[in-house]
Amino acid sequence: MPDFILSRDIPFVLVASFLAAGTAWVMNGQILPAMGNRGIICLTPLAEEAAKTLWAVLLGAPILWTHAGFGVAEALVELRRRGARGVMAGWTALAAHSLFGFITVRLYSERGLFPALLLAYLTHAAWNLAVIYYSGRARTRLTGHK
Repeated sequence: MPDFILSRDIPFVLVASFLAAGTAWVMNGQILPAMGNRGIICLTPLAEEAAKTLWAVLLGAPILWTHAGFGVAEALVELRRRGARGVMAGWTALAAHSLFGFITVRLYSERGLFPALLLAYLTHAAWNLAVIYYSGRARTRLTGHK
């Protein structure tokens, strides 16, 4: 079970979170224009979960806190883009990415890296599908047909 963050881990968490956010930003910048909502459901979760977890593992940063740091970065983006209207989306991003981190840590310690990434990816993909479905986006945008 993850512990509270130790002061010696903070620099590693900050760097891993920053690198994960940058990696996801670049990858999502390619995915979203090419695939739209299908990319948000299928590939964005893969890019984000892999970036968060692999940067944490490579840098020796706590996985849970790296995921939470990524959630903070996403929350700040929501606030910058939407102003006060982005507060709820920001809190939701922080909570969701923290949950994905908890899932990853739990399975990583019990089953290893690949199963942890797989379950975090599937959970994130299901989350994105639910957000798109319940946000009122047109059904045609999910299938790509008009």
